[in-house]
Amino acid sequence: MFNEHPGWVTPVVPPKAPTAARRLRTRALWAGLLLVPATVVAGLLALSTENAGRCVAYGSPCGSTPGWFYLVTFAITAVAWIHALCTPDGPAEPATSRKAAFWTLVGAESVFLLLVVTSFE
Repeated sequence: MFNEHPGWVTPVVPPKAPTAARRLRTRALWAGLLLVPATVVAGLLALSTENAGRCVAYGSPCGSTPGWFYLVTFAITAVAWIHALCTPDGPAEPATSRKAAFWTLVGAESVFLLLVVTSFE
């Protein structure tokens, strides 16, 4: 786009993301970033139980949840987080798939943290 003067060029400014889309992206970013400290806290809670002390001290059998289940819930969390952060926005609001990815992220994180807390039961 040119102005009235022949040598001047008007800068093209990309449109800002709608506020709802920006808010959803910010919430998804924080939900993903806070998974690490939440996992540390959940692990400390799990280690503070009586069964955890017995498991660590005597080597008795620990939790009955298979390890692949932890990996699956963590992988679902990672994929949902990437989708919620990287999907383009619609014209007025965030894409429906981003909303679904955000709630999948929250649900998968909750299941993962529940598994960590109950790992020594």
